[in-house]
Amino acid sequence: MLRCHLSLYNEELRVLAINRLSMEIMPSVMKSDPHASDKHMIFNELLIGKGLWSLQKRDMGVQISTLDLLDGVPTEVQDACLDHVFEEDKKRVQQYFGKLHLGLGLVSGPPGTGKSHLASIIVILMCFNKSIKKIYVTAASNGAADNILDRIDGMARRITDNLQGDFKHLMLVRGYSFSTEVDNCIMALLGNPFKQGSTWNPSPWRFDRSLCWWTLRALGAKDVPPLTEDDNAEIWELHRNLNSLTCSKFRVGCLPAPQPTLQSKDSEAVNGACGQVYQSFNDAEARAVVFDEAATMFCSDALMVYGNTPRPMIAIGDPKQLAPSLTTAFEILYGDSSKRGGQFHDDYTDNGHAKPKPKPTQTNRFATFVRISWLSWFIHLGWPVFHLYTQHRMAEGLFDLSLNTVYYNLKPYFKYSPLCNPINFSLGLKVEEYLKSEHRIPSADTSQPVFFNCLDCKCVERPDGISRINLRQADLIAKFLVKMIDKLQLPTEDIVVLTPYRANMAAIGGRFGDENELKSVTVSTFSRFQGREAHVVILALCVDRMTGPLFVADPLSLNVALTRQRSSLLIFGDIETTRDKAARALPEGLPKFNQGMINDVFRLIPRSGRVVTVYGDESVGHFRFGKGKKPDTLA
Repeated sequence: MLRCHLSLYNEELRVLAINRLSMEIMPSVMKSDPHASDKHMIFNELLIGKGLWSLQKRDMGVQISTLDLLDGVPTEVQDACLDHVFEEDKKRVQQYFGKLHLGLGLVSGPPGTGKSHLASIIVILMCFNKSIKKIYVTAASNGAADNILDRIDGMARRITDNLQGDFKHLMLVRGYSFSTEVDNCIMALLGNPFKQGSTWNPSPWRFDRSLCWWTLRALGAKDVPPLTEDDNAEIWELHRNLNSLTCSKFRVGCLPAPQPTLQSKDSEAVNGACGQVYQSFNDAEARAVVFDEAATMFCSDALMVYGNTPRPMIAIGDPKQLAPSLTTAFEILYGDSSKRGGQFHDDYTDNGHAKPKPKPTQTNRFATFVRISWLSWFIHLGWPVFHLYTQHRMAEGLFDLSLNTVYYNLKPYFKYSPLCNPINFSLGLKVEEYLKSEHRIPSADTSQPVFFNCLDCKCVERPDGISRINLRQADLIAKFLVKMIDKLQLPTEDIVVLTPYRANMAAIGGRFGDENELKSVTVSTFSRFQGREAHVVILALCVDRMTGPLFVADPLSLNVALTRQRSSLLIFGDIETTRDKAARALPEGLPKFNQGMINDVFRLIPRSGRVVTVYGDESVGHFRFGKGKKPDTLA
């Protein structure tokens, strides 16, 4: 029997994206550019790492064009946008984005330094630029796409609401599977309810600003905000034309290409059916592309969007956070024994002993190229980068762990903005006073993490080292949160619990389900929560001295976990996790991580004295991995 993996089509698209570098000009919107051929030739040489030397040898007379992103933008819009740029970055923004070689710009910075904030301003400038207007914004995951869309929408409303004159609201469309949009739109028109995506859905659908949402607004349907003259001119004109039709002549068709379009490029969501309408817009209409979280985007995925001929492009990200993820790269490291025909493969014999692990199956011999992200590629090519150095999101002191263990090279330039004064974080101050009263932690001049040293909390590990669960630690966190929420009357939407393993995420979620106070608390993994933030972040490390850090030692993933907070960071784990485990032998085939960061983290935390010892409840049993038990789900 021949088995075809669902990802096979995506791999074909990736190969095609590379092959297209030497084909005719793409996207088709660039064919009208009189300098398209030169740009195509230059871009090809740059991407393969040759620079322009080969073109110079042939006396091609190559000239790299530049783009002033502010040129062509109405003065009122320019001023309004620049007013929202952080003061310390304003002059540099005008200089850098006023001269983009080939129209390509890169933005890099640690978490909380305003990458998404600046990206939203850049998108608005592009939308009002007479030579651009229509933009395709893409991100590496569904969560990142939702996040950047919300940022752009919020910034656009603040700016356009304060503009004088005939400036319309932008039309921001979140792209999903076209068939899903059609099905949900029909359900809505028939008055039937439809379900939005859940946390466990690999490609969750959200109604707000979807194509279905815009269609219903154009039709004048109920339960959606009515269109007004202040909305996008094209959608307003469509709405008026539809209203003028009689019912007998009424016919629903596709909307014109939206402006700008936002689509997630998560490989699980991209297929021929879901992407065609957005691919057409990107190819024929979009005159600029913005890549958010570009440091987590595979190069060929970005090339599928961008094409082989330069148009204005901004890539934003942080190379110190999660790298691109590729399924076939995972198979090279671990083999494919865990997934066979969509079912969990039993790794245990009838007597409970672990079966021998099969040799890894290499299904993609180019998978190691996943280490090179779209952003890193251009950085290593020597392209000018706009760096951000000022922390704006976290209360002063909460970024120190990552600054001292990951971004130490930025110390000469780094600073906290006035926005980070702890007095601006009332929720964080309440949590701090509560911890002083309940656990007698020492005071600190700035906001600092608190570590809860969990004793008698055995971490249960699969024999192959791929997954873990700690039920007693989950119970400790649940009891701690219930007490603190009741005492301080904290809003649960401001709290998130992060853990490195899906199995442990399910265990924590299951335990929280027993408490009414915790049913609205978000539980996620380190990787899923990249690009998002919360006021109070609790880390359930699910590690101890016996297991050692293993995957938690991954500096990219750990850096994400330590930088999601705004007001408070509380860590639950074993303070001796890294003791005598620096050179622990990992199961055969698992990746070896540089444990320098996690060793430094566990060395720095005790220095503050903000360590609280807690004990697990002996009445809570330990989970046992065994025959028939799937590690990433738990009843």
